[in-house]
Amino acid sequence: MLITNFISIYLLSVTIVVIFYAVQIRTLSGANYAKTAMLLCLAVCFYILGYTLELNSTGPAQILFWNLIEYIGIPFVSALWLTMALIYTGHLTRYKKLVFAAIYIIPFITLILRYTNEYHHLYFSSLNFVKELGTLILVKQAGPWMYVQAAHSAAMVFAALGLFIYDAAKKKERQNGKIYYLISATVFAIMGLVLAQFKLLPFRIDYMALFLPTTCIMVILAITRYDLLEIKSLARSKVFEAGNDAILLLNSQNRILDYNDSANRLFQRIGINPEDKCLSAAFAERPELLKSMESPITSVIKLPIGDKNCYYEITTESTDDKNALRGWIKTIRDVTEIYLLNEELHRLAMTDELSVLSNRRAFIKLGKEWVLKSEENSGILYLLMLDLDHFKDVNDQYGHLSGDLAIREFAQLLKNHFNSNSLVARLGGEEFAVLLESQTDDEVVALVRSFLSRAERHIYNYSGVRFNVTVSIGVTKKQPGQMLESMMQKADRALYQSKEHGRNRFTVL
Repeated sequence: MLITNFISIYLLSVTIVVIFYAVQIRTLSGANYAKTAMLLCLAVCFYILGYTLELNSTGPAQILFWNLIEYIGIPFVSALWLTMALIYTGHLTRYKKLVFAAIYIIPFITLILRYTNEYHHLYFSSLNFVKELGTLILVKQAGPWMYVQAAHSAAMVFAALGLFIYDAAKKKERQNGKIYYLISATVFAIMGLVLAQFKLLPFRIDYMALFLPTTCIMVILAITRYDLLEIKSLARSKVFEAGNDAILLLNSQNRILDYNDSANRLFQRIGINPEDKCLSAAFAERPELLKSMESPITSVIKLPIGDKNCYYEITTESTDDKNALRGWIKTIRDVTEIYLLNEELHRLAMTDELSVLSNRRAFIKLGKEWVLKSEENSGILYLLMLDLDHFKDVNDQYGHLSGDLAIREFAQLLKNHFNSNSLVARLGGEEFAVLLESQTDDEVVALVRSFLSRAERHIYNYSGVRFNVTVSIGVTKKQPGQMLESMMQKADRALYQSKEHGRNRFTVL
């Protein structure tokens, strides 16, 4: 009787611990394994608590009743353990229905056969009672299906152990302590199965019920000491997979260890297969991307994808550990929308709204670059300053809208007349400027003269009113060492001379 009391206290204590951890696991409902882990704890509780009350029952009817309660949990313990192992290691991804059927069909049949055993005796061939250890013990003779259930349970336990060992072996940092706990838990479970099936010890008690609590303790130690369920890792994994940014994990030799779904989708779009490759091999077909990926400096690159250009920002974080470089985390963020918006804002800031030419700010900025380039390459550069003649009269006589029309059409004349080797801008009001390169003096004079004729002949038509607008031009050629400001001042003087001498002409200084 003392032994059964000790066993009962032991089983009740473990039941309380398991219930406590079932509640703890329930709080992790956001994790994909939480429900399975909770069901596992509940199955163990039904088994252990049922057997504890079976040992403390005084009559056959009570013993049989509590034995039935045990079988709410017994068939499913090992099946749930394998299910949690599959979820934890990430192997329960495809063919879920077939996998669940293979795992749970035998436990469900066992449950049915146990509850209907008196009609067919397929699970227990017979049930008897003996007085042993100061209490009434239920003696069960195995039927054919009981061996099927035992083989299934053993297979589930070994399969779960194999999954955990395989998962740990794949990781760079192996948690040996965790594996030792899991091996110990499996050994105790198998010992219980062997002793229960082969009756190697003289006492007719359920050794599986005695050994299973130790298995549970080993699992709990693995959870608490080695983070078996890896709550933090799973949380990080959720963040890793949930974001829209492409994320790659590299080792210190720049070999790709892992990447998220967003990265996989991006790689499919640009024709890259990064599976188990170094950066140089995976991105060989995209050298512009490879250069940014290999650099630790944040950069933005343009990638042609399909019929449009996309912009990606690539950032790098090291995974240093105590001054030892372990690898890199590369984040590829699609900034196309932001980049195009910035480009549009920059274009608007550098473009004259009415003429759609470069504005004064853009002309000064780009003009200085052209001058510096000309200095470096000993190139030839000309500057034209243009001013529409009597433009105030157009506004006064026909209205400001007619003046706007004249500005727009004159700007188009400039764009059409001067080729791509020119910078055309509206400096403000009716004043325009053109920078020309790679021309001879005679070519520039001919080009300006033809434009004067073209501008003079152009007819502006506003609300049925037709009118002409001529233009005065000042031309200067860049001298060695001369800067843009000096060229503009000189071209302005030439323009003033053109106006003084009757307008609709050009002057070269």
